[in-house]
Amino acid sequence: MERALLILFLLLLATFCPHSALQGQDTSKKGTPVSVTQLGPKRSGPRGPFMSYSGIEKQLRIVIRDRDTWGDMWKQIHSRQSELPPLPEIDFSCEMIIFVSLGERPTGGYGIIIEGVYERDDRLEVNVQSISPGKNCFVTQALTAPIDIVRLPKTNRAVSFQETESVHDCK
Repeated sequence: MERALLILFLLLLATFCPHSALQGQDTSKKGTPVSVTQLGPKRSGPRGPFMSYSGIEKQLRIVIRDRDTWGDMWKQIHSRQSELPPLPEIDFSCEMIIFVSLGERPTGGYGIIIEGVYERDDRLEVNVQSISPGKNCFVTQALTAPIDIVRLPKTNRAVSFQETESVHDCK
């Protein structure tokens, strides 16, 4: 029942939240877009976070370029679950992972999304949107720890994170 309510809430949140703060903006000022693939289940509709109930209690922004670090992070992500799902295969000779976490939050309605990655000058810029529920939102009364994960072509460039915060207004 709790899982069904969570799925319903995430679907409603995805319906009302703007998919990307970058829509309608001129991305030429941001640099050259880098193709990314979200890890996790394929969803219809707007892109949502990888997971809302992770085992990551702190806010993190991490670039993962090797299998050992990826395996350790995967265990932490799923530390609150009774079974560890299989580790997604990543070819670290040509790919890398960008991982972001919002940190533990007191209720549902929070999210974090990697909106895009851009090559700019000598670095990669990762655009991250953190979402908070508005005062009129109906949210689950459970601790959440939202995360998002994308894979992209490997580079040795420095990575910087550009943060955007938004409040989802439920009217």
